[in-house]
Amino acid sequence: MKKRSLAIAAAAGVLGLAAAAPGGEPRQLTGHYTVRWEEQSFTACGGRERWWVSDAGPLMARYRELVKDGEYGTVFVTVRAEVTDRGMFGHMGMYPRAVAIREVVQAREPGQDDCRGRGVEVE
Repeated sequence: MKKRSLAIAAAAGVLGLAAAAPGGEPRQLTGHYTVRWEEQSFTACGGRERWWVSDAGPLMARYRELVKDGEYGTVFVTVRAEVTDRGMFGHMGMYPRAVAIREVVQAREPGQDDCRGRGVEVE
């Protein structure tokens, strides 16, 4: 019985990854990239939703330079990324969209005025 449950869970995970693959033209986004236990998310300035980062791509090297106290943290970024349509993505399908980072425009430590005057455009 345990083998069957593991097989079903593995198949669901593979299907979830395939469905999370963003497509379309990259767009510029500004906000916070966060890595925590079972979380790799992006929150756009002016937005309330956290989106699953299905592919951090070129952002990972810069993230590691900025987050020196362990593997978890948050950085403020401007990136070009592909964004999915609405769905269920990431850990337990908790995220309404997924993003794939294709280019890093800016990445730095977060500050109090990060998103001041910046909004989010999502259809």
